[in-house]
Amino acid sequence: MAAPVNGTVTNCLNSAACTFTFNTSAGTGWANTTNGRMSFQLPGEAKASYNLSYSAYIEKLTGTYTYWTIGNFYGTDVNTGNVVYGTTNTNFTITAHCSRGCSYTYTTDNGTVVFKFTRAELTSTSVSCSPSSFYVAGKTTCTITVANLWNSSNVPTGKIHLSAPGLGTFTNHGTCNLTAGSCTLKWHPLDNTNGYVNIAAKYNGNFAFYPSTGSTTVTVNGGG
Repeated sequence: MAAPVNGTVTNCLNSAACTFTFNTSAGTGWANTTNGRMSFQLPGEAKASYNLSYSAYIEKLTGTYTYWTIGNFYGTDVNTGNVVYGTTNTNFTITAHCSRGCSYTYTTDNGTVVFKFTRAELTSTSVSCSPSSFYVAGKTTCTITVANLWNSSNVPTGKIHLSAPGLGTFTNHGTCNLTAGSCTLKWHPLDNTNGYVNIAAKYNGNFAFYPSTGSTTVTVNGGG
């Protein structure tokens, strides 16, 4: 499926848990959201995919009991091994039923889900620096590793960029090319650097591999 696939909301049990359906020429499908995770099976797919990352922002519409929830998700489609991502956008109304206590029902006003597709496999980026604690006159060597979370034998390629804004300098301007999934850069702190420093790595990805980021913390002793 190259184009986005669109679905509509069926119902919501609460502000984060909603069910969506798809109806396309390829058949029907479904998606379920919870607080932090999404599961789905798109039209024409043989298997369901579970535990995609899902985050939601919820806002009460002023002067009503109607709420607006917009969510974002991404993860791996188990049928293809490729990354899918997209959004949900739902309005619902909460009604209180009170008699010696209250219960609540959620009435869905409208809602959509949009799935977008890539041809890239999901990656993770990690950074380790040695030494992790050193004096300001010294330097540390940072090794960045990018792993393929779908197929470990298909090793990611491309560029890595390291940053520690305003706190020091990297060799090769903080950029290196992956070889066998990793590369190494040195970092030297500025003379006035002292304490904890966060070193962040960004893998930009490419056609075959999805972008990812990682970070680590080093300690710089400014005492000499």
